[in-house]
Amino acid sequence: MTKKRILVWETLGTIFGGQKMTLTILDMLKDQYEFCCLVPKEGLLSKELKKRNIQYVIMGDQSLPTGVKSKLIIFRYGWMSLKNIFKSLKIIRKFKPDILYSPGPAALPWSAICGSLSRKPVVWHLHHVFLDGATKKLLNICGKFKSVKKIIAVSSCVGQQIKNVAKEKVAVLYNPVDVLKYANGNSEEANVPNYDAKQLKEKLVIGHVALIQESKKQLFVLNVIKALKDKNKDVLGLFIGDVREEEYYLELKDKVKEYDLENEVLFLGRRDDVPNLLKTIDVLLIPSFEGLPLAGLEASAAGVPVCACDVGGAQELSQVSGNGLCFKEDDVNDALKTIEEILNNKEEIIEKGKAFVMEMTNENYMKAIEDLFKGIIND
Repeated sequence: MTKKRILVWETLGTIFGGQKMTLTILDMLKDQYEFCCLVPKEGLLSKELKKRNIQYVIMGDQSLPTGVKSKLIIFRYGWMSLKNIFKSLKIIRKFKPDILYSPGPAALPWSAICGSLSRKPVVWHLHHVFLDGATKKLLNICGKFKSVKKIIAVSSCVGQQIKNVAKEKVAVLYNPVDVLKYANGNSEEANVPNYDAKQLKEKLVIGHVALIQESKKQLFVLNVIKALKDKNKDVLGLFIGDVREEEYYLELKDKVKEYDLENEVLFLGRRDDVPNLLKTIDVLLIPSFEGLPLAGLEASAAGVPVCACDVGGAQELSQVSGNGLCFKEDDVNDALKTIEEILNNKEEIIEKGKAFVMEMTNENYMKAIEDLFKGIIND
């Protein structure tokens, strides 16, 4: 039996939350579908695609700054869109996909337009809360296209951004998590420079897992670590994640020196041993506006409580899972109080988080995503 074909848009060449989810879905659907992925450049993502024998096409740089877009950026996006739509249509004619699947934010409108022109059904997968009004307006316009058959949202707050479309278009599917992978992490095997497992247990370890970029608010985490140190806490901050914004990373390094935190902060970069590293962390801090923080799910599976800001998907995850507590956004003092409350109720919070992620397994998610794509194919 000939496999159905899916064309996938990804607009980042690295691997983090959204790209990890894309790879997870490709793995889940590999027996039923053949894939071709559009990626911006050779990198971590293309390496993973090669391992899976999944064909891909290099589309060129598609990076845009996060947050509110200037007029110059809007113009740049327009020019980028024309080039990518033209190139994508050529690939569609060659690959002959049955479904166009777009998890990359910048590519959502492109897929809707290409779907309309090629008469192919389109699936969007929304991972983000879009802070820019122009972006939301564009997505709401394109979301009404007949070609866009289904809009998967990783949380209710993400799905609510798309308004005035048929209700059956939007489906909220919380991301899955490989529970066993993170539950079986081993702190004894964690590679933390200058610290062994015994030394780590003697410290209050605050973790942050995200790309190094301003929107992820690593600076806020540094402020929390400094405040903990000022309260005479034996604290260590572990930052796990690729550097996406080099200038911001250098600012963070300068701030570490200014705060005299050279012995209290480690930037570990991208790591393959995140399950082990999570086992060394006492509290995972999520201070940013997220669609649904995958790191929060992974922490819950590892038995790590989460201290999250009270906005967006971070707040929603905390409320629906019980895996942690929320603090007032950008309020360091409230974050300190919340961390203390978490530590005083750590075991109860950990048990709630573990119970929640047991419902968020890959097996359960696989059935849901299979049914969704089958429904579109059979429509």
